Amino acid sequence: MRTIIWPAYLDSKKTKKEGRKIPRKHAVESPTLNEIRKAAERLKFKAKIEADKAYPSSWWERSGRVIIEHNNLKKRKLLLKISKMIKASRKKGG
Repeated sequence: MRTIIWPAYLDSKKTKKEGRKIPRKHAVESPTLNEIRKAAERLKFKAKIEADKAYPSSWWERSGRVIIEHNNLKKRKLLLKISKMIKASRKKGG
């Protein structure tokens, strides 16, 4: 199964209306495509970056997206796991 993750889904600076999909307390500030990809790979998922894509509701901003291959995880659960992994890697500096 494939899931597309836009950085806006995990961004604590975004509102729900702007695309954040998880509670702000679980979100991270300005997540990068690389952070999302690395977090997915640490969780043993295949991840591919598409840097030239634009989130539909902010089409003028080419934020890119990450496509993650996984086995039937609910999108919200996947987002929470990735966010938690990004927070952990930021704490230890990389």
